[in-house]
Amino acid sequence: MTMNEQAVKNIIEATKTAFLDSESYLLRVNANERSMTHKFAECLQSIFGHEWDVDCEYNRFGQNTKMIDEIQYIVGTDADTAETVARTVYPDIIVHKRGEEGPNLLVIEAKKDADTNDIEKDTQKLKVLKRTFEYKFAVFLNFETGENFNINFDFIE
Repeated sequence: MTMNEQAVKNIIEATKTAFLDSESYLLRVNANERSMTHKFAECLQSIFGHEWDVDCEYNRFGQNTKMIDEIQYIVGTDADTAETVARTVYPDIIVHKRGEEGPNLLVIEAKKDADTNDIEKDTQKLKVLKRTFEYKFAVFLNFETGENFNINFDFIE
């Protein structure tokens, strides 16, 4: 199935609606972020159906461990190999085809009540993940908790 940005936005919006309808309790009581991402991924999978795999904290790229260069991740530039330390990464949610390196459709990083520092850090991480593992789309998701709960999302270029 070919997906364009508008189709993915519609799916994220539908997932948000489904999550708020069925799982808003998690936001109201300020539950753990992993509980929220897990349930969001379940809603996402129900919308995507069997055409795509939706996984939380999936650290594989084909048969290999998903690694990024720490220097590249921190400063957003390519560094000399001698100056780079690779580390395993676990994106919060991904939409992909399991197996030999994809295809990779969507990578999501989520935060609960994100501040500016959280947003900047995850935006940089998403840019590196998108480029390194050839995700077509990257999304930052913010779970707003408490009485005025909501979910906001932004596509990252």
